[in-house]
Amino acid sequence: MADAVVSVLVEKLLRLLLEGQQLLELDDQFDKMKDELRYVKTYLKDAETMRRKDGKETLKLITQDLRELVYDAEDIIADCQVHFMKEHNGCLADFLSYCSPQLLKFRHKIAKRLKVTNQEIDKVEERMRSYLAPMSPASITSIGGSSKSRPLSYPILMEETDIVGLTEQSKDVEKLILEADGSPIVIGIVGMGGIGKTTLAQKICNRDTIKHSFKCIIFETISQQCDLEDLLKRMLTKMKVDEEGLKGKQVMDLLRTLKSKLEVEDEKYLVVLDDVWENEMSWWNSLNSALPKRNGCCVIVTTRNEDVAKSMGAIDRHINRPQILSDDDSWSLFTKIAFARDGGRCLNSNLESIGMEIVARCGGLPLAIKVVGGMMLGKGDSVHEWKRIAQHLKEEMEEKKKDEPLMLSLGLSYEELPPYLKPCLICFSMLPEDYSIEVDDIVHWWIGEGFVLGSEGRTAFEIGRQCMAELVHRCVLIGDGKNPLSGQLLSVKIHDIVRDMIIKIARDENFTQLDKRGRPELTVQSRRMGMFSNGIIESIERTELKKSTIERKLRTLFASDIGEVVVFCKNMELCKLKQLRVLSVSLAIFSEEEDEDEDVMKDWLDGIASLLHLVYLKIENCDLKNLPDSVGNLHNLQILCLSNWYCLKMLPPTITKLDKLTSFDIRRCMALECMPDGIERLSRLERLKGFCPTILRHRNTSRILHLKDLGQLRELCICLKNPNNLVEGELNVLSELQNLRLLAINFYGVDHDDAAPLASIVNHQLSPLRNVKELNLFSYPGESTPIWLNATTFPNLQFLVLFGGNNIKHMDPGFWEKEHGVWKIEGVSLYGLPKLKEKRVRFHEALPSLKRLRWIDMADNSDDERFPVYDDL
Repeated sequence: MADAVVSVLVEKLLRLLLEGQQLLELDDQFDKMKDELRYVKTYLKDAETMRRKDGKETLKLITQDLRELVYDAEDIIADCQVHFMKEHNGCLADFLSYCSPQLLKFRHKIAKRLKVTNQEIDKVEERMRSYLAPMSPASITSIGGSSKSRPLSYPILMEETDIVGLTEQSKDVEKLILEADGSPIVIGIVGMGGIGKTTLAQKICNRDTIKHSFKCIIFETISQQCDLEDLLKRMLTKMKVDEEGLKGKQVMDLLRTLKSKLEVEDEKYLVVLDDVWENEMSWWNSLNSALPKRNGCCVIVTTRNEDVAKSMGAIDRHINRPQILSDDDSWSLFTKIAFARDGGRCLNSNLESIGMEIVARCGGLPLAIKVVGGMMLGKGDSVHEWKRIAQHLKEEMEEKKKDEPLMLSLGLSYEELPPYLKPCLICFSMLPEDYSIEVDDIVHWWIGEGFVLGSEGRTAFEIGRQCMAELVHRCVLIGDGKNPLSGQLLSVKIHDIVRDMIIKIARDENFTQLDKRGRPELTVQSRRMGMFSNGIIESIERTELKKSTIERKLRTLFASDIGEVVVFCKNMELCKLKQLRVLSVSLAIFSEEEDEDEDVMKDWLDGIASLLHLVYLKIENCDLKNLPDSVGNLHNLQILCLSNWYCLKMLPPTITKLDKLTSFDIRRCMALECMPDGIERLSRLERLKGFCPTILRHRNTSRILHLKDLGQLRELCICLKNPNNLVEGELNVLSELQNLRLLAINFYGVDHDDAAPLASIVNHQLSPLRNVKELNLFSYPGESTPIWLNATTFPNLQFLVLFGGNNIKHMDPGFWEKEHGVWKIEGVSLYGLPKLKEKRVRFHEALPSLKRLRWIDMADNSDDERFPVYDDL
């Protein structure tokens, strides 16, 4: 198969060359490169349509050579753009009028690099011509045309637990749980990968009888490497223990905390430990010691190894062994997915017999059936495509001469993905097993790498979100969290068996370097590096690799939940990573040696000025008070995330020089006092989160009224802490933001004395915001909601969230009055409003389109008749 990243990069480079005519005028070698890439694009299309078993290794070798050349071509074009932007203070438009000696020298150097690269591509093309069939006239006419980049829009598929064939098994396990009247029992769910163990456990936890019997239900994934400290913190967080209070606690302290939380009188617990492996089990002995030995409590363990379940205490009659699905159940599961557009029914008789043949080759494995069903959903009603897939499965199984329905279906599902989805999926090879990643983070990563581009009036972020949804709908990713009102995906993860397949592809395509256990490994071929624990730093520091080679190649550094020692690795100095496009660093804790480490962090961040190709920069949980002025040199930066900088007081004025910035996130920067003057210069901003307007005594800072020139804004979060933050009526400027879809106003941290004055200023009539679909008000300080919260101001509002308003007693009368218009609200969330006296029925009466009402009291008195947890569907 053709390299996924090569295909996308060729498309990207063609787009740059076709749109950037200035570059083509610089040297005729650019024009030659454009032609070379157009031929390469066509050959890659031909390679995708070939039978994979014919000369697969030859194609692989050709693609390896081509991959390096395409990366070189991208580097040349990127270097050229950066050079001219530096010559013109960030302006690329008129560089041709400038002919300094430095420019002439640079042009000569670029011309030489282009010539060498084009000659090498010529050689690769000769090999391709001798291997691939001659181009057809049809393919020649399509050269240079844009491939389909808009992802298909599918209906939302079933939930993970809405799966056939598990009803009887879930009832059997449920009976075991409810009949247990002695000491806590351990129940094992044992079976091969893809058989449905996790789904069965989820289905059991979602049964009404189980929910009513156990007030405390904890579901945690263990995987191959169990970190007991991390497991305990995750369990306690789900039990509503403050996450901040867990920082710095040792394992023994965490075990005691867990035990005390579970020892509540008359409270039974159900703990599910999913995907346990046969590695060293001392973690279980420690965890088990913290589980109170109360009658009726239960632990469910899912594992591929029956001995593991028995070693944890499951006796034979407490072990459930899921079986493969029957033919009827297999077909039922397949149709739910493959024919989701038609409500799960096959309306085309021509497809039914072909579909049954395809399903039969899945061996009754639920995961294989789901993945193949998701693949066929993308084929629509094309009988030709369905026959081709059926024939391909048949040939592959005959060639393998052994029964591998799961891996064959997974491999085929990857091959059949549209080209724009393949590199997006391969990124998950860099993530640890069972790692849940926020959708925003992975989409930003794709944008930074150039895997996702905006087109046809739609932003890159919007297209990236659709790509994510499509991968979930195709069942190769798992939705791990979603907005409870809108259903929008918030986080995703990948099934461990799908991850194994993706890791193999990543190795074959040199996407990233991974060792035999699937962990990141630094080599001379590394272009992407993931770091998720302090242990990985040892292999980096001991490496004898040529640092200059690594530094020249590395494009992505993704580090999550790590200590500062990892970031400060001497072999990973920022200033030397010249080709870096993506830098995402999420620190796990703040430094204890504040003064010393602050200087180290400052030195490390000073290297940012050298990362002129950087597109996505995220540094989270940093304890610095200032961001280096040099960040203003990053003229290619599109996404900047500085969330959780608790000590950050001021942003450098150079921020306003980032004229390509589309997303700027400074949420939870509690000490931030204001925004620098000139925010309106960031005219491409689509998402601005954490905007802190000036306190009037400050000069040269931005106010809300300066937002009126940001016409591309889709999402806006404003932080208001002081009545001097704004003047009466200033919020009216928001009505000029015609593309605004989400508005959030956060009043967190308002002093008691400022609450009433601030509410009075905010409580001024607001001009209509006709396109806003989601409104979030956090910690609103008034006793009633603002007078502008009505259907006239928000005629198209679909989702409303009120969070943490300790003073709110009533909704403003205008909220209920029909003279303001008819609400279109579909979902309402009310969190932590202890004084709110409104009745639930009144929301249903006033909101005719209401589908979901969530009313949660954050004080955890859900049994209080006035404040139960409402979740109406």
